[in-house]
Amino acid sequence: MEHLQCDLKCLSRDILADIMARLDGSTLASAACTCSDLRGIARNQRLWKQLCNSTWPSTALDEAQHLISSSTDGFRRFYADSYPLISNDHKDANNYFPIQPTLISPSNFALFIDVYYREKCITSSVLDAIPVETDFGQDDDTTTGLMSWVLNCPFKVVPSDINDEDIEDGDDGHDFVSLVGKADDRCNELKEGIRLSCVLLDKKRGKAGNLSSWKPLSVKKIWASNGDYILHFGCIIPVQESLQLPHNLAKCLIVARCNIEEKQGYLRWKELSMHIEDTSGAYVNGGKSLIILNQALSCSRSNNRHAAEKGYIQFEGRKQEIIRKKKLEETMADWLCISFEVVILLILGYRILPI
Repeated sequence: MEHLQCDLKCLSRDILADIMARLDGSTLASAACTCSDLRGIARNQRLWKQLCNSTWPSTALDEAQHLISSSTDGFRRFYADSYPLISNDHKDANNYFPIQPTLISPSNFALFIDVYYREKCITSSVLDAIPVETDFGQDDDTTTGLMSWVLNCPFKVVPSDINDEDIEDGDDGHDFVSLVGKADDRCNELKEGIRLSCVLLDKKRGKAGNLSSWKPLSVKKIWASNGDYILHFGCIIPVQESLQLPHNLAKCLIVARCNIEEKQGYLRWKELSMHIEDTSGAYVNGGKSLIILNQALSCSRSNNRHAAEKGYIQFEGRKQEIIRKKKLEETMADWLCISFEVVILLILGYRILPI
């Protein structure tokens, strides 16, 4: 029986390149491992740029080009780092973290933010340097003082240009979004339909990581407002013991706020903020937060999108455990104070009242 063989060398390089341009990232990487010809084609940055642009439309914006393409394999490395989500596997956290630089500045990082509804991108933004709401000016003493203030205060990022009032009019290239779910089940519709990608890029090292859980971890309606909803995204980051955080874990929480016009079901993106918490629920200051974000880029990754939700549930379980212990300690302290006061009153009463 005659065996049929397919020799890739019979196909021209242009045809192979056209075929590989239709593959997704994981398939393209797997094909590159099969032979030297496909590996050479897979090294073409145009293929990876096309994949990045289709996966994260923010990478196609003009302000993103110089941030990613500054290295020879910029888009390929960006895709490999950003597509899998950060895993909270911290069994050997102290072993795989690199030596931390002596000074980490917010200007070392860039954020690529993309919001999707039902697999359609509704808004994108690129932030070159983590935004700081203070102008450092030209004076070195002022710069040092304000930087010290930023590093020691609770860390919070509020991208100002994500709250774009022109989204409704379509000036940013995206359509105004109309929800397809029922009006009485908006929370479930947002949880099933909204997806968020928030990629952090270290411009100096060229490393990237997706800080989002992709799917909302929780959705709540603000009843005091007119159709406002709060969505929580994020990831759990294992940290080194030197940071002295409970359980050696930190939560990068991305809080998104949107508004839904109840009658017609129109959705407007209003605000996005990010901060770091420990398992006690306390905000981590700016200095530690920048170190944690830098360590997040060296964490293990997973293509399992449910792993982020599982890690979040475990983190919240530890958080509730700490809260219960604190309440128990406070209750015991209250009872001890009450008992001491009762004893004092009895002693005073015994001495004052006549026998």
